[in-house]
Amino acid sequence: MKKLIINSLSCCLILATGSCKKDKTFSEESGDVKIYMSQAVSNNADNNGYTTISVVQRATGQVDSLFLFEVNAYFGGSGYPHAPGDVQVSFQLDYSKWDSINADRQKAGLPLFEKIPDSVFSFPNTTAVIKSGNNISENIVFKISSKKIQKDHNYMIPLGIASVNNGYQINTQKGTAYFLVKAEDPSLDRKNWTINEFDSQEASGEGPNNGRAVFVLDGNTSTFWTSQWDGVEPPLPHHVSIDMHATITLNGVIITRRQNVTNGSPKAFTVDVSTDGTNWKTAGTYELASVNAKQFFVFVTPMSARYFRITVTTVWGVANSTFLSEIGAF
Repeated sequence: MKKLIINSLSCCLILATGSCKKDKTFSEESGDVKIYMSQAVSNNADNNGYTTISVVQRATGQVDSLFLFEVNAYFGGSGYPHAPGDVQVSFQLDYSKWDSINADRQKAGLPLFEKIPDSVFSFPNTTAVIKSGNNISENIVFKISSKKIQKDHNYMIPLGIASVNNGYQINTQKGTAYFLVKAEDPSLDRKNWTINEFDSQEASGEGPNNGRAVFVLDGNTSTFWTSQWDGVEPPLPHHVSIDMHATITLNGVIITRRQNVTNGSPKAFTVDVSTDGTNWKTAGTYELASVNAKQFFVFVTPMSARYFRITVTTVWGVANSTFLSEIGAF
């Protein structure tokens, strides 16, 4: 009888051990599993928990393009290394902490965040799935219009998990990611650019720190290139050409006139481009408004170029000399 009892206990132990080896049910270990946004713990986030994303703004006349940014959901917690079944996650803009965030920023003397306009932001697919056997969902994207976004705005996008199926909880500490949107100037970097040649410059009459062609590349709108007027004043047209030191696809040029001076300010000008500095192709004729702001001029067709030349053919007012503050391109 004693032996029989021992065998019975052994059988129970074997059965119990066997049951531990089976996969646990979907709900047994789900209590400590939470769903969060990968981007909420991204290494790209700065110390304040915000991730900065950049959009290169399209210039006037350029075709709009949409910048795409990926988000996804993550399955984390003990009990399951991976999702035992498909988990559907829905996202939404989460403005629940918007007022408190801006209140804190106001107290700290920081600029307030602005909600990104619907005309600029779109989020066409708000649902992602963490597939069975995985711990991260596929990527879904939100989109920002490079044409409609405006510079000098403090846009912030709070994007969070709205709901999760199968009874899983949302990690409230990591359920929302905050994206700061930086609208970047479309201008090409000019740090390696040099003056290729020019027909005329004022080397003495404007003092030692003004008047020469090199000042169209110094990034200072208070300085300028002007054609010669001291002693001799050659007639129009006047030109200056730029060497970008790399052959690229050029979409257009950016011109900033000499500030607060109208008489002699360029009105009509032509643009020519070259890959070798010898053979030139026309990129169009344009008219510059008599305003201080930089102006964008888009080529009808993008052109391959290392060099480009600005030739002023007519000016506002009556003058033989002309001047420009800055020359750029995009």
